[in-house]
Amino acid sequence: MQYIVIIGAFQAVVALWLLQFRERKSVSNYLFIFLLSAIAVHLTIKFVIFNFILDESIRQQMNTFIGVCYGPLIYLYALSKTKKEFSVATKWFIFIPLFVLMIAYFTISCVFVILNHVDQKLLDVYNNFSLYLIFAINLYYPLKSILMVRKTKIEKVEYDVIARISYCILFMELGVIFSKTMLYIYPEGAQIINLSIRATAYFLLLVICLLIVRKSLKTENVAIPQTDSNEAEQLFVNQMFNTDNVILNTVDYEIKFSELWQKMDQSVRQKQLYRDCDLNLDQLALKTEINKYQISEMLNAYKHKPFYRYINEYRIEYFKNIVDKAIEKGENINFLSFAYEAGFKSKSSFNRYFKEIIGKTPSEYYKSLVSENKQHSGFEISA
Repeated sequence: MQYIVIIGAFQAVVALWLLQFRERKSVSNYLFIFLLSAIAVHLTIKFVIFNFILDESIRQQMNTFIGVCYGPLIYLYALSKTKKEFSVATKWFIFIPLFVLMIAYFTISCVFVILNHVDQKLLDVYNNFSLYLIFAINLYYPLKSILMVRKTKIEKVEYDVIARISYCILFMELGVIFSKTMLYIYPEGAQIINLSIRATAYFLLLVICLLIVRKSLKTENVAIPQTDSNEAEQLFVNQMFNTDNVILNTVDYEIKFSELWQKMDQSVRQKQLYRDCDLNLDQLALKTEINKYQISEMLNAYKHKPFYRYINEYRIEYFKNIVDKAIEKGENINFLSFAYEAGFKSKSSFNRYFKEIIGKTPSEYYKSLVSENKQHSGFEISA
């Protein structure tokens, strides 16, 4: 078992290195860093216990508190991939069980050190409490994560890693049910059953590390555009001479992206994809069947605008059209209602982007329309 533990801890450190230095920094990336850190600490603690703690009851029975955070972390990762503008701070409360178990774990450890022996009753209370709490948490959140990603369209790479890590966590908890059942049937083999279940759990933690490493490498391969030898050589030269990594000049971009841009832009306009308030780069890639890294390169290098600027320009154009139609029909004008209809998710983002793109506030824009058409009455503005 010690070999599985030390290999798993080493694998977690390797995966941490990949995420820390080779991937883009993002909320989801940091969540995997926390998950790998938790696994590394968990397995390191177990390695120390198995090799340096002499008391057999602690070696074989005392649960580690860190396992209670595995389910919540994969759930938060799933939220970061399915919810727009997701903030981890809004879900701080799901880590309360982790802090409770951590306090209990270190308190009991200190008690055993002070007493210089293990209080079996206190150990049993802690083990039973931690066992049921970890089981409930790591059953609920992985199941919720799987259901969430099945309902939401996300990249296959992200779907696979979320689903597979969730299944690994679920299998660990199913092992708990299996061990309890077997102990009732075959109480004489308690030590063998416990060792087998623990070894399986540590092996699954190693698998989780491998899944994250695989996802990291797979994402990196997708992110690198296919280039011929001349393009690769040009990339190297530009990097050497610090030319802001511009691989292609304006003419080259026009040749490379002209047709692809027309395909995407036409789809955004005709299908009115911009009216989806939860639209993000991943979803746009799925709906247009264009690689998200190509979309990002087209927007930033070819059109020189970020994703949300591009989408919000269409939303504002749609907003202006429905305002014009309302004026023509003599209807009441509700800016906020029209903004939601255009695809904006909040009043603040609508006002900010409208001012940034049009150069006027929505009220100033409306007043200029009224002034131009000499229609100073009969309209009601409500925001």
